[in-house]
Amino acid sequence: MEELKACIASTMKSENHWGETVPISWRNLEKWILKTEAQSRNIYPFSDLLRDVQNANDVGIDNEEDLRSALTFLHETGVILCSSDKKSSIILNVQWFVDAFNCIKMDETHNTIKDQNNFKDFDELHNHGILSKKLLVELWRTSNFYENKRSLIYHMRELDMLVELSEEMWYVPCMNKQQYSCEMLENCNISSTLCFLFEFLPFVIYHRLVVSCITNLGMKPWKSKKRMNIFHTVTILCCKDKNHRVLIGICENKEQMDSDYPYSLEIQTNVTKPRQIDNRKTLKLKTRIYQILNELTLVFSSSKNKNPFRVGYRCQIKPFSITSEDSIIKEEDMSASQIDCHRCYPVHVMDGASILCFWQVIIIFIFISRAISLKECTLATFKFYSWKVTKMHAF
Repeated sequence: MEELKACIASTMKSENHWGETVPISWRNLEKWILKTEAQSRNIYPFSDLLRDVQNANDVGIDNEEDLRSALTFLHETGVILCSSDKKSSIILNVQWFVDAFNCIKMDETHNTIKDQNNFKDFDELHNHGILSKKLLVELWRTSNFYENKRSLIYHMRELDMLVELSEEMWYVPCMNKQQYSCEMLENCNISSTLCFLFEFLPFVIYHRLVVSCITNLGMKPWKSKKRMNIFHTVTILCCKDKNHRVLIGICENKEQMDSDYPYSLEIQTNVTKPRQIDNRKTLKLKTRIYQILNELTLVFSSSKNKNPFRVGYRCQIKPFSITSEDSIIKEEDMSASQIDCHRCYPVHVMDGASILCFWQVIIIFIFISRAISLKECTLATFKFYSWKVTKMHAF
């Protein structure tokens, strides 16, 4: 118990807000306004809160900017749920919000209301994570959740707990149980596999990355055989150009990676043959996903003061597979040349240039000259060329 107490205390003191000095007016807001209102309501429209705070004499907040600063602090410390959107409402009762989401994802409660009229909708939710408006009405009809549907759905979207596919349909990643098969990519040209390596990797990070790509990057689930290709540990999304697709997978590599980073989120692009992958798009994709993961892992901390993730690449270009035996080479250990991969058995030659060209700008010097003597060589011109290995020309 003493060790447990020490661990809890250490964890609390490592939080960003520990020991931070805050205005007394923020405490007054929580104590005299938010906690009082939470006894009679779960949602507080921001415009109503601003009016009530300005009319109160014992709070000490008299303008919108100060109120938003206080709400941001209370949101980050878990007291309430709020957003920077001025039109959004504030969730006063966080547990009530959690209960609303539990109604969507808990199978045992579903068994009591499942019948022949909604069986198909339940099947879509349980197996594919697809939630229809009709089913949502059923799940929330015995509570006050549905009358607050707009605010609840808004905050669930903000937290990447679900994504809106249409006005009457949502995707709930944590409910998806479908299994992926690499045979889906047989008729595709594929990129190398970019890996983000983690010391530990909560499954929700994978779900939130998928949702963020759909919500923020304008991607949509790829359909084949009239079904969306969203699986339990793999998702394939279509880019805005509708030609390029992005595969996002989560893997455990304890036997093949060093013990510090045994988990990976893996990214691979593909296009239908005979199309070719545009490397400019993969370069942008790496940058955007890197930014998203940085934001999603801000709360990660490590006693070893490590970054929450590292970057690496699969040693061979193959269709993504959850059971892949290929090794992952960290980015700092890669080179744009052919080297032996000693991590695999048997040892094989790894073409670093063809792997990196999708995710890095590779610049080489090309010496162009018609010189036939050393004197003439001094007059030769050096030019820079972006080396795209898949379309390499002889000079």
